[in-house]
Amino acid sequence: MSWFRRKPGKPTEPAPDEQAQQASEFVDPYHRRASLRDGDRLIIQPGKVLDNITEAMERVDLDINTEVSIEDDVVAVDELMSLIQDLRLGPTLAVHVVNTAMRIMSARYPAELVRTPLPPEYDLRTILALDITDQQHTIAKAIFNQRTTSATDLTEQDIAGRLEPLTVPDQMELFVTLFYMYGTKVGAMKHRTGIA
Repeated sequence: MSWFRRKPGKPTEPAPDEQAQQASEFVDPYHRRASLRDGDRLIIQPGKVLDNITEAMERVDLDINTEVSIEDDVVAVDELMSLIQDLRLGPTLAVHVVNTAMRIMSARYPAELVRTPLPPEYDLRTILALDITDQQHTIAKAIFNQRTTSATDLTEQDIAGRLEPLTVPDQMELFVTLFYMYGTKVGAMKHRTGIA
């Protein structure tokens, strides 16, 4: 997860043919490209990023062994940074992950497993080599469990207070942590139920 701490360099201008290809991908509703560089500006479609997140989460549920790269398959670092820093969508991203997780899990797994919160001893860092702080882990687990035990989707206002003490890189890592918490819960439920 060290790529969250890197400082983006000055973007290089793509060749004209590459620019045309990127623009075509950007406006294609079926392509995952959610951003486009225009000189120093990053033009981004937040809705397409949310769609990419949903698609990646569905892929994880369909095949727990599928390789998913956050940066390549879900959201690029500069897109994630722009969404959180410039558009202030950190809470939107977090609730999107947990609400989507509940929608996907509720459709395939027994309610008693889906609604069971992550236990106090659960620590994602013992499963995956993630470089996150205790604070980030505690906040992510609290948000995940808040949605797990809630009868309705969370809103940005439900979690905004939890994200206030976090910096932009911290919120980026929180997003990834929530995504991986979902993956570990799906994996555990698949193992428990035998659902492929």
